Amino acid sequence: MPPIEPFIEEARHVLVTESPLGREDHFLFDHARRVMQVAERLSHCREVCTWRINRFALQVAALFHQAATVRLDEERRTSTVYAAATMSAEDVKEYSAELAGDRLRGKMPARELDLVQEIIRRAHDASIELAEAKILSDADSLDDIGALGVWRDLRRYILEGRAVEDTVRAWQRREQYGYWEARVRDAFNLETSRRLAEQRLAAARAFKEQLAIEREALDMPDEDQEGAS
Repeated sequence: MPPIEPFIEEARHVLVTESPLGREDHFLFDHARRVMQVAERLSHCREVCTWRINRFALQVAALFHQAATVRLDEERRTSTVYAAATMSAEDVKEYSAELAGDRLRGKMPARELDLVQEIIRRAHDASIELAEAKILSDADSLDDIGALGVWRDLRRYILEGRAVEDTVRAWQRREQYGYWEARVRDAFNLETSRRLAEQRLAAARAFKEQLAIEREALDMPDEDQEGAS
């Protein structure tokens, strides 16, 4: 398998943008690297041992699966009417595949690049048949769940200027609607991924519950206890 490092650097050039503070924003690039690492690990699990998997194409697709997000974020910042307003999830995948093709053409065999683009296009497709796209979908979904999911939520809420109360209420609404149970049930192709998601979700819930407790100061001793001490 060819070395992946040059493609990681290529992804870095595409995905590292400027933060609102004028610094390098590694958020998308870090996400892409995590998804690549998880996808690579999933591709070796016992559950897929009989699948025919092009692991190099899978890794490259993971690096570029959200390449379109950079352009869309730029349009949000610079235009009052931006393409994201009318782009569906399918449009975003297609745009990402096109950007990957433009960036990587001539840097890998044409047939393998075609596969990379197809993996990106087919990710999160309910009727998915492509093995690599199934694995990429699971790896991407896992990054939304658990401690990493909490971190992503907090980053977004902070940038939006939300208070802790708003954050806790948003999480509680998801719990009330059974959002996470539905995600774990429907978003994964592999039982291995589903088990990992359940473990990560349990860890995330513990943090969210503690945040809610501290927000209301429910962990403080009552007045009688303070007087007795």
